[in-house]
Amino acid sequence: MQETPDIRPPQIRVRSEIGPLREVVVHRPGPEIARMTQHELERLLFDDLLSPTETGREHDVMTDVLRGAGARVHEVQTLLERALGRAPKASRSDLIQRVCASAGAPALAPLLADWAPERLAMGLVAGVFWHELDAPPQSLGRLRARLFDPTDMALRPVPNLMFMRDPAAVVDDQIVVNRMGRPARAREAVLVGFALRWGLPGGYGPRLTPLTEDDHFGKRNCTVEGGDLLVISPSVVLVGCSERTSALGIERLAHEVLFPNQPDLKRVYAVMMPERRSIMHLDTLLTQVDETLFLGHAPLVAGGVGHLGQAPLRMARLERETPPTLVEGTVLDVLRDELGPDVELVPCGGDDPVQQEREQWTDGANAVCLGPGRILLYSRNVGTIQALARHGFGEVRLSAVQPADERAELIAEGMAQSRVVFGFTGSELCRARGGGRCLTMPLNRA
Repeated sequence: MQETPDIRPPQIRVRSEIGPLREVVVHRPGPEIARMTQHELERLLFDDLLSPTETGREHDVMTDVLRGAGARVHEVQTLLERALGRAPKASRSDLIQRVCASAGAPALAPLLADWAPERLAMGLVAGVFWHELDAPPQSLGRLRARLFDPTDMALRPVPNLMFMRDPAAVVDDQIVVNRMGRPARAREAVLVGFALRWGLPGGYGPRLTPLTEDDHFGKRNCTVEGGDLLVISPSVVLVGCSERTSALGIERLAHEVLFPNQPDLKRVYAVMMPERRSIMHLDTLLTQVDETLFLGHAPLVAGGVGHLGQAPLRMARLERETPPTLVEGTVLDVLRDELGPDVELVPCGGDDPVQQEREQWTDGANAVCLGPGRILLYSRNVGTIQALARHGFGEVRLSAVQPADERAELIAEGMAQSRVVFGFTGSELCRARGGGRCLTMPLNRA
């Protein structure tokens, strides 16, 4: 019997990083992963090729945990397909034209205009081959592709879409569709914004702010990505000033988007980060795991002696009517100022400096909260999980080879614990440089 789709309109609200997760958007990696070659890794921001089958299975384990924790999981591919069927013709046409123009192939737009929603949604994400098009026009770009490109693709795939945290983020009841820091990811924000506007039950146009629009953040050096945005409380937001999120982007996000729309928001802190791929977003260094507990890369978040000579990160404070000012102290100091002196940092990788570096690279600091004290993390980060155990976290190990009923039972047992880390095998996902927080975009936290 076919399952009846859940058409309840989701409530949009995120006022913390740790409230029980109720609605979340993900993207299961699919054909777009299989269509990458080693010659495109640098351009597409990957370090290695992934196994499509194993990557998808690992992602399924993660979504099993999300559902087992009580969250309704929305697949963005399904939302996009639904949106393409619901949106006004002019909006659909505008989406296709923007995608094709940004891909350097504006002549493709008329050829895709009449595709059915399911076929078009797949093509916009996984790419379109020349042989799929009826009477494609001759162009210099196509001639060049015949000489240098063996893939025969008219429209390239977007394999980074599985990192759903970056294209959009929810702050309180506002969906902010971001402006991506790298050309390889620009299409993601356009697709996700369209999918959320027209594909979610109920429709969310009025509370959706697209930074991708030309009249908003116009300039290329004005960028924001969701991995840099942490909602610490209704009154405080942290934003990483990083490889992907620019200083100008943070200023305009704060003063043109957040402060005008969020009356409870008092301060935005910009965390000044080096532009390094190893720490491309703030959530590769810091995530919240309980009310007064954070998981983070200690050398940069808290400082200290003996940590390979790394200086702790500095921060700047932005408020409504005053210019930004540098803040004294570490990120941990600021968290204690804002949330109270009981705030503690669990060091990613434990206390060994070498292990801290290794596990920061493998997303040991990139946890996503299912609720206070209940988190998802890759099981390979052994030092991090041991450090969490010293704070009362039990461990539930999950993998794609476990039978589904056994996995469901383990998840239920884990959710009955007051503090638990669901350690799931993510050998392929981890090679793509993103953990549980990167892979999820919460729409609602209770």
